[in-house]
Amino acid sequence: MNLDGMDEALDRLLEPVEAGSIANPNLKPKSAQWLPGVVWDGSEGTVTTNAIPAEESPDWDSILRIWGLDPDKFRVVEPVLFNVWGDPNAILNRQWKGKVVRKGLGAEVNYEDLIDEIKKHKKVQTPPPVGDGVFCVVLADWQIGKPDGDGLSGTVKRILASIDAVEYRIKELRKIQRPLGKLIVLWTGDSVEGCIGHYEQQTFSVELDRRDQVKVARRLLRDALIRWSKLFDDVKVVAVAGNHGENRNSSGKSYTTLNDNDDLAIVEQVSEILSANPEVYGHVKFAIPKDKLSITVESAGWILGLTHGHVAKVSGASPELKMRRWLEGQSFGKQAIGDSDVLVSGHWHHLRAADWGGIMWLQAPALDGGSVWWEQIKGDKAEVGVLTFCMYPEKRLADMAVL
Repeated sequence: MNLDGMDEALDRLLEPVEAGSIANPNLKPKSAQWLPGVVWDGSEGTVTTNAIPAEESPDWDSILRIWGLDPDKFRVVEPVLFNVWGDPNAILNRQWKGKVVRKGLGAEVNYEDLIDEIKKHKKVQTPPPVGDGVFCVVLADWQIGKPDGDGLSGTVKRILASIDAVEYRIKELRKIQRPLGKLIVLWTGDSVEGCIGHYEQQTFSVELDRRDQVKVARRLLRDALIRWSKLFDDVKVVAVAGNHGENRNSSGKSYTTLNDNDDLAIVEQVSEILSANPEVYGHVKFAIPKDKLSITVESAGWILGLTHGHVAKVSGASPELKMRRWLEGQSFGKQAIGDSDVLVSGHWHHLRAADWGGIMWLQAPALDGGSVWWEQIKGDKAEVGVLTFCMYPEKRLADMAVL
């Protein structure tokens, strides 16, 4: 037996995705950047550009138009500033910042001219329905096999209905001229219930064995991607592992590796199914971390971060405080997830959204049948649904809806 090249062959066999994988670099440059846009303070404003190649000077008239200001009525005055950094591809960029004022400010206002201008106003041309916008759908906490509420049957019905609802939402947004050109499917983990080790009554009450849990979740995810991938030329599936997907022993402890998780195995399997037909599904790419519980990808020029949520372990704290403390540690440790512009998590089965300034946090609701145990100790019962939102180059979070 020839063992030459065996290490390389073994590495290939152990890769999370055989074909269509997405690199997960730390995307944000480690130097300060400014938030593009216009900020007003009374009658004056500050306009900040997007990234411009360092050798180019800003065309202020075009930049004003980008932010909805007519250069015949507004101008940028000296002094202007710029900020320099290099992006991950080693391209030197600049951002420019300057004061913007209305032309002729302080002159006597001619109200008749203003009325004439209002009468002449024409509808602004809206952008085309396909562009640089990204539609994001969060598939969180299915826990296939869980008996609570209406059990497996109810969960499957809701997932099937959500496939239709997501398709309708995409078409609805395009109808109102949202420039959606890409799709990102966020798989937060806990796709299966597991069979042992998560709570005392689990093994007695679970409705499916482990193999069938994985089978049902895999086929539902496969069918969703087959449907949604027809609506986009660029599709990313981004996955992380949850606690219910862990390989646990009889004492309820995960005993192998972070990588040994049914949530990730399901996505691996679906990626291999689709990769067998590259002519139809070659535009569907997969991002699966290895031995990590979080991941980041680029989305409309922003950094989109994903984790399940069980990584945040602050005793007695609310989910928001737990996630914020965890993210602070990741940022201090210069981990990739600490650079997120938008962070998505699952695990807590209810909708939450928070603006932390530099980061928007979205906690996704679930589609399972609830939790009898949680209702009895806390009294809480959250609405089920699928979280969707959009990201655009000029706006990191918009058009959020729970379907």
